[in-house]
Amino acid sequence: MRQISPRTGKETAGDAPATEMAAGLKLSPWLRRRIRAFSRVEWRVPRHAGLKGTALLFAATGIAGIISADRVDETVTWLSSASGLAIDSVRITGQTETSEIAVLNRLELPPQASLATFDLAAARERVETLPWVENATLRKIYPATLKITIDERKPYVLWQRDQTVSVIDESGRVIGDASDDHYQNLIRVVGQGADKRAGEAIALAETASSIRSRLRAAVLISERRWNLMLDNGVTLMLPQDKPEAALALIAQLDAKDGLLSKDIVSIDFRLADRMFVRMTPEAAARRTVEIKEREKLAKRKGAST
Repeated sequence: MRQISPRTGKETAGDAPATEMAAGLKLSPWLRRRIRAFSRVEWRVPRHAGLKGTALLFAATGIAGIISADRVDETVTWLSSASGLAIDSVRITGQTETSEIAVLNRLELPPQASLATFDLAAARERVETLPWVENATLRKIYPATLKITIDERKPYVLWQRDQTVSVIDESGRVIGDASDDHYQNLIRVVGQGADKRAGEAIALAETASSIRSRLRAAVLISERRWNLMLDNGVTLMLPQDKPEAALALIAQLDAKDGLLSKDIVSIDFRLADRMFVRMTPEAAARRTVEIKEREKLAKRKGAST
């Protein structure tokens, strides 16, 4: 079959594409061969193509709905749990003062929680808000175990303000109450601001080892100076300036004359140039009797002469 080009009026080959002839295009032999090969391809629709396309459309619609409803995490969690990655057990180690129930509550595990999608960093931050917890390490052990290792804070001293007594760590953070006798052997610091300066009192007492071994409490007075209370009830009233020198003198007098073993209530060093020793009421009464007896004896001797 011969065809006439509308543009040139010349006959063209019958096997040339009609569209090429209509447009008057000049194609290279290589491109004409590719077009002829493409035209010979037999196009067949695969079996069940309509069913598969419909299923794909429904899947795409479902995914789009999940994304638009902001339920991707929930869906992924459900899928991973259904595939055997649900958290079946939680192992907690390292804790003595922190209850396991408190740790589990901080994890905030939803029903059928997935190990794959569980946020370890956020859970660790929540666990570390517990009073006794200093550090928490969380690990995923596949397929279904969450392991938690707890490092607890170390009790340092007891802090008393008014009638409330708390256990605090070295930084001054309250980590528990001291309502029972479990921590009664700890040094007690008393007063406003004493929680943050407990280390200062302990370090001061340690400048005199004989006093440090007998220290039971340290009272911060007006947030300026310390009174140290010993195991026998004696109070050392230290000056604001150079309290170490006052402690050194007390330790020296105690080593020489057993000052701290005498019947005294307090040693007052608040005045820099002198020391006052207050006796117990019983010792003061005995002392008064002794003085009177000496006065009577002196009068007798004076009368006899």
